[in-house]
Amino acid sequence: MGAAARPLWFDELLTLTIASQPNLHDMWSAIMRGFDTQPPAFYLLERACLALPIAKQIALRLPSIFAFPLVLVCVFTYVKKRNGEMVACLCAVLFFSTSLFRTYLTEARGYSLMFACIALALVCYQRFSSIRWVVLLGLSLILAESFHYYAVFAMIPFGLAEIVLSLSTRRARWPIWAALACGTLPLMISWPILRAIKILYGSQVFSRAVFSQVPGYYGSYFLTSHAFGLELAAVSIAAIVWSYLWPKQALLQPAGHQANDVSEAALLLGLNVLPLIVFVLVSLTHGVLLDRYALATTIGVAFGIASALYTVRPEAIVLFTILLFPTVGRQEGSFWRHKGVQTLRPYSIQSPTEFGQIQEFVQSGGHPNLPVVITQGMVYFQMVYYSPPEWTKRLVYLTDSDKELAFEGTDTIVKAMVGLRDYSPVQVVNYGQFTTTQREFLVYSDGAGWILENLSREAASVRLLKLDKGRCLYLMQMRASPE
Repeated sequence: MGAAARPLWFDELLTLTIASQPNLHDMWSAIMRGFDTQPPAFYLLERACLALPIAKQIALRLPSIFAFPLVLVCVFTYVKKRNGEMVACLCAVLFFSTSLFRTYLTEARGYSLMFACIALALVCYQRFSSIRWVVLLGLSLILAESFHYYAVFAMIPFGLAEIVLSLSTRRARWPIWAALACGTLPLMISWPILRAIKILYGSQVFSRAVFSQVPGYYGSYFLTSHAFGLELAAVSIAAIVWSYLWPKQALLQPAGHQANDVSEAALLLGLNVLPLIVFVLVSLTHGVLLDRYALATTIGVAFGIASALYTVRPEAIVLFTILLFPTVGRQEGSFWRHKGVQTLRPYSIQSPTEFGQIQEFVQSGGHPNLPVVITQGMVYFQMVYYSPPEWTKRLVYLTDSDKELAFEGTDTIVKAMVGLRDYSPVQVVNYGQFTTTQREFLVYSDGAGWILENLSREAASVRLLKLDKGRCLYLMQMRASPE
């Protein structure tokens, strides 16, 4: 339902643009341009899905949809080994109240796939005694990194756990280290692509690492407030320390299991503080940081909560169950009441009917022969894909890196739109070229931005034609250029 009801948003349309190129050579050329930032293996998988005899919108989202059941199986399997079936079942149900289910389950990007591979890697790591699990561990880490470059950060807690175990037992488990090394192979192979991305976007990339935003990530993972998200993480960390590291608890474990407990505690604690780890490393490398890039934190917090449930009285488990199931039910009810529509993406259209509404809004303002400048690049790209061709021929997006950088502090969208110009039927025109050759045109905007700001300042005449629920339609008349 969600995959069919919600239109592809900007990032997903980037996936579609690259994966649907006529041949592999053109697809590779688009990847090397660097305007999108997913690994090649992810586009290959999406390209294979596009060959299925179903709607593109659903086909692109199938890998993420199928990844979620794998996550639930892995979560149940991992928690059951230590905490029993009841707690394992509750821990799996908990994921229905997370952003992994609500947002990334039906998103044509690599986040859900990466998460599933990390969950599988945890199950494999827990069962190190068999060599086939070590091989599967290496394979799952390779796949995780093949679906998203930031998966390499989720491997750090595994390395931390191995360091702790080596110090405790005075021996190294070289097969595990070999599996971790294999996980970095896709990153090394893709280094030329990463370099192209870095050259294109440079140091002015959007969403730089800001420490004040990191605490809010915990709330976003569990679709709750920042404070409550941090409280969940605090409970998780305390439960891991109590059940794995507290002296009285450790004495209850057989001697051979104590070292493994310390190692597993280090792994789960590392996952719990993964946003901090990613923040430090991204800051040092001047990269991009969004909450979804540390999404694996969700599994660390969930496993910590499972440890808390295992150590409390049965009455507390009943209370947790009473609170959990209504929460999941309320979110599901909201989903079905709004027919799968989500309003989680800035400057994106979430309802299919909105495309027609925008077209009617602009056309009702008159001047049917004038081009229409769309001020938000994300909205423009969606409209070009979903609106009738005879209408989209009028739509234009303007680019000027210096002007966007001066107003927004980043020129990422402009550079992405310029890259798209060679691989998608968009009309992306240089700002200066358009304003000097087009004396009169319409401007559609549903929010402030650098294009509207500059046009309003430079135009000879600005007339508001229509205003409705935040949508604005202007008639711009530019000054004549000196001969």
